[in-house]
Amino acid sequence: MKKTTLGCLLAALWAGLAAGAGSEDTDKKPVPLYTNDDLRRVSPHRDETGVNSRPAAAVPPAPAPAGTAAKGRVQGEEYWRREADRLRDRLRPLRERAEDLRLAIDERRRKPRVHPYSDPHIVAWERRLRMLDDRIREAESRLEERARREGAMPGWMR
Repeated sequence: MKKTTLGCLLAALWAGLAAGAGSEDTDKKPVPLYTNDDLRRVSPHRDETGVNSRPAAAVPPAPAPAGTAAKGRVQGEEYWRREADRLRDRLRPLRERAEDLRLAIDERRRKPRVHPYSDPHIVAWERRLRMLDDRIREAESRLEERARREGAMPGWMR
């Protein structure tokens, strides 16, 4: 008797789920169907959308970007790779100083009887480290922004 009741219960549950799924389909909005008749009906109004319009006056050419060469052509890959190398050379001492500060902070935190996150030396060094990282990031983003504005490909900066 238990098997029969369980079977009926499962059948009723299944039928309720199937009926609920069908009602969701009827709630959806119908998708509009466009035919050739619709296209023939609107085709006389095609020129009203501006498809065949002409500009009233000639548009003057845009000014050349700041990074153009004397001949009027945009700087190429070699130029931007050289600029990226120059920036890396200029930033090398800052990166070395930042790495030295990181090592000093780690050493200080490992010492006994030092509060690793509230020690005055560590706090001061971390402030200097943040300032160095900000200067490095700012210099890199300035070059990247200049290159982007002048049309350099992103891979040329690597």
